[in-house]
Amino acid sequence: MDNAKIFDTLERKIEKLLAHLKSLEQENDKLRGDLAAARKAEREAAESKGSVERLERDQEVVRERLEKLIASLEAVEKG
Repeated sequence: MDNAKIFDTLERKIEKLLAHLKSLEQENDKLRGDLAAARKAEREAAESKGSVERLERDQEVVRERLEKLIASLEAVEKG
């Protein structure tokens, strides 16, 4: 094989490797974006869960107060 063919073959292989590297870099960037979005969604879900838990506790407090008021009103009606 002469030198020209060897260099042509090497050039083609290097170009192919560079194209593959560029493709991998683009995929890596996409995956980084996906990871960032997933982490953001996870934080938002945790915040939402905390809000729901607070609302449930508040609802329970209101329920207990209403039950006491109803019991007081019933006692007054009987008394």
